[in-house]
Amino acid sequence: MLETSPRPVRQTDGREFVRSEHGVLQEVALCRPTYYDWAAENAIVEQSKSSGASVDVDAAISQHQELVAALEGEGVTCHFLEPDEHLPMQTFTRDSGIMTPWGMLIAQMARPERRGEWCAIEDLASHLELPIWKRVTAAPVEGGDVQILREGEIIIGVNEVRTFSKGADQVSRWVGGEGWSVRKIRIPAHFLHLDVLFSVLNERLALCATEILDAADVDWLSHRYELIHVGYSDVMRMGCNVTALGNDVVLSAKQQPEINARIRANGLKLLEPDLQQFALEGGSTHCLTMPLRRGL
Repeated sequence: MLETSPRPVRQTDGREFVRSEHGVLQEVALCRPTYYDWAAENAIVEQSKSSGASVDVDAAISQHQELVAALEGEGVTCHFLEPDEHLPMQTFTRDSGIMTPWGMLIAQMARPERRGEWCAIEDLASHLELPIWKRVTAAPVEGGDVQILREGEIIIGVNEVRTFSKGADQVSRWVGGEGWSVRKIRIPAHFLHLDVLFSVLNERLALCATEILDAADVDWLSHRYELIHVGYSDVMRMGCNVTALGNDVVLSAKQQPEINARIRANGLKLLEPDLQQFALEGGSTHCLTMPLRRGL
């Protein structure tokens, strides 16, 4: 059964779905890691395995509960997808759908072991009476590559491995039809998703792997945010993968003490659950959360 944390769901109209990466987070979709496994090989998983690390589902469940407690402690309503034993990466809810100002965009996943994740997203949308805006059909687009920066602007990371140009172009046409613009950001396939390399902290600050992203894209982003540089080693530890909760509160992880100190130095409040099991696979708070409603 679908589950929601025990607090009232605030009924609002479509203007308060998600219109930015930094508005006050009101409702979020999560999935408990009941069947969690490192199903997809990637550079970070390979690095973790070479160091002798392995999956610990009990630890993942405990750490995920720390994430839930941090969110609920800030007044965020948490909705939970039904875990599916065939979907070992379903806990990374960011990827299988994107809440837009116009309703839910159902993503198309590239990896075979993740392609069924859309089902639980549509079930949740039906349960919460959230409209489905569009469904990506042209080619894979994954939510970790899509960020609704601010009113009128969306960025989509493209590497032809997880998110493909044809899929990003399809989304861009739909977004353009709503009067908004999309900028495609080229990312190296090594890093899988854009949110490993760039995350918004508030309306003026963002974490950015400035030496990894293309110079033209960094320049474009720097005209919108003051960029806090994140180097390769911190990127590989998920240092760039954080979530703005609004009101200058940021959800990070305890595995990032240096990055967290730099965020605090800019006057922001930090929440730091232990998310080691997810960082070892290549994910952190941004990957584990799908915002459903943000305040303006």
